[in-house]
Amino acid sequence: MNPWELNANLQTVVLDLLYLSSFILIGTFLRRYIGFFQSFLIHTEIIGGYIGRFVGSQGLGWIDLQADRLILYVYHFLALTFIALGLRQEKTKWGRGPLSKSLAALSSYLLQATIGLGVAFLLVYSLMPDLFVGIGLVVPLGFGMGPGLAATLAGSWEKFGFEGGAQVGLTFATVGYMYAFFVGMALIHWGIRTRQTALIEGVDHVSRDMRIGINKEGENPIAGRMPQSTEAVEPMAFHLALIGFVYLLTYWVVNGLATFLTNKGLTDFVPTLWSFHFVVGLLLAIAVRKLLDMTGRSYLIDQGLMTRGMGLFLDYLVVGAIAGISLTVVVKYWIPITIMCLLAGPATLWLLYYVCYRAFDDFHFERFIELFGEMTGTINSALVLLRVVDPEFKTPVAEDAVYGSGISLFLGFPLLIVLNMPFVYFGGTLRGYWITLGIILGYWVFLTLLWRVIGFIHFGAPQGRPRE
Repeated sequence: MNPWELNANLQTVVLDLLYLSSFILIGTFLRRYIGFFQSFLIHTEIIGGYIGRFVGSQGLGWIDLQADRLILYVYHFLALTFIALGLRQEKTKWGRGPLSKSLAALSSYLLQATIGLGVAFLLVYSLMPDLFVGIGLVVPLGFGMGPGLAATLAGSWEKFGFEGGAQVGLTFATVGYMYAFFVGMALIHWGIRTRQTALIEGVDHVSRDMRIGINKEGENPIAGRMPQSTEAVEPMAFHLALIGFVYLLTYWVVNGLATFLTNKGLTDFVPTLWSFHFVVGLLLAIAVRKLLDMTGRSYLIDQGLMTRGMGLFLDYLVVGAIAGISLTVVVKYWIPITIMCLLAGPATLWLLYYVCYRAFDDFHFERFIELFGEMTGTINSALVLLRVVDPEFKTPVAEDAVYGSGISLFLGFPLLIVLNMPFVYFGGTLRGYWITLGIILGYWVFLTLLWRVIGFIHFGAPQGRPRE
């Protein structure tokens, strides 16, 4: 499926977006009044996504909300989210905290990929000889990298025989969210009981406003400031226009590269190129931001407003991703999906708990909760969980998480290339998957040794201790 070609009229597209908007409103209402969602701090867009899944074409069929269209929306929302991320920040902070965070995240990706491929090989050589082995590579995409990337990359593998690849990616991402919030909240309660939290004594520190999802008490937080005069242009419109301009540049660049590859007879690489369009968008956004910084024009961008734009696209991405899950595809792959999810979640938990008490000097439990929330969900779910144990973000964990995520994107880019190797270079043969697994394991060993050599991690007793 070409992500820039949609067989639908404008009315259908507009109605789809209006439905997604309505689901966010319904999710907000349900979060406001249902204690179950408040207890586990389930995101509004996740609730809304399941409502869409229930009433849409993948569920009861009350409204025409097709999965193929939703996947395309997710594809574009992903790029817009990363472009806003690249434009919002003036500089990237390097240091032990962010770098250790990024290395821990990369280790999680490698662990999840190893588990996924391992399970896929076992099934192919035993119960399911016709299984598409590449399903194992979707585990780190869905768990560690979120629904947008999972749907985009797994969807690009459909031309190699991965039937319903995008849907599988969304399924893994959805299960990851369940780990993030349900298991994450259980871990927080356990951490409080065992006195591992640095700042809070009990879950009563979670404010009522945070539980219901609406600020009713005290002064509301400031969304952002207005660098432009409203008499000339609405500042939020300017920020969205800047995001749109960078996305236009992204299209021109990727389309030009695709044309070049086609002219050189390398058409097999074109789908992979389009699946990485969000990386091109991020790089162009960083370049535009750098140009504004160097020319003294960075005052045109307000970080708060740009963050709101990023959150806007991410919320619509998540609600569309969950609403687009196809039950038919899930049933077809239920055995590998179930086994991989049951193994990947606990393994990720164990790895991050082990690492966080050895690779960091402070706030070990808070860093563990943030990383677990991000490596099974997104940075948003990570910050939601972190806010429970660090209500006012007094620790450096949130800042390290944001900067570390940017570092992880660049350190993890080779991994994205490796995940595509079986298809691009080996035509989806078993030999290609085995070579990919070998590279993943080798990279993991190299990363661990490097981490040890530079002194960011040790393998003795954990540094952190429960509070007395």
